[in-house]
Amino acid sequence: MAEKRLNPSTCYNLSFFKEIMKELRRVDDNIIPRMNMTDTHSEKACGEFFSQLAESYRKRENAVDYCLKIMDEQIDKKTKLLEEDPDDFDTKSSLFSDETKRRMIANELVVEDIVRARSLQVFKTKCKIFDTSSLELKS
Repeated sequence: MAEKRLNPSTCYNLSFFKEIMKELRRVDDNIIPRMNMTDTHSEKACGEFFSQLAESYRKRENAVDYCLKIMDEQIDKKTKLLEEDPDDFDTKSSLFSDETKRRMIANELVVEDIVRARSLQVFKTKCKIFDTSSLELKS
């Protein structure tokens, strides 16, 4: 659903991008009530919920990666323009703005690590019988 709305202009509209990320984090935000409603003694039930978590993680990573790629391409173009005309202050200003937005998007990866660690901790506490190694945090 949110992936359909993701396009280059979304990446530059940080409010909208953060709203998409918030929507994609809904499964994590509601993990405790959802786990309380899940039969945590059933490997099947745990597996189904784990699949939802994994899909949510994949969508969020794809969104961040997509926007970083779009921004990197724009930054590269503007950097080349500045090499041709180092006194172009409009391009300098625009480049600075793009770099700032890129850092803010990249910070979503830090948030993602925190959200994922919290969710996996709750999941492992409730679904002790399920192997979560396929989603363990990257070191």
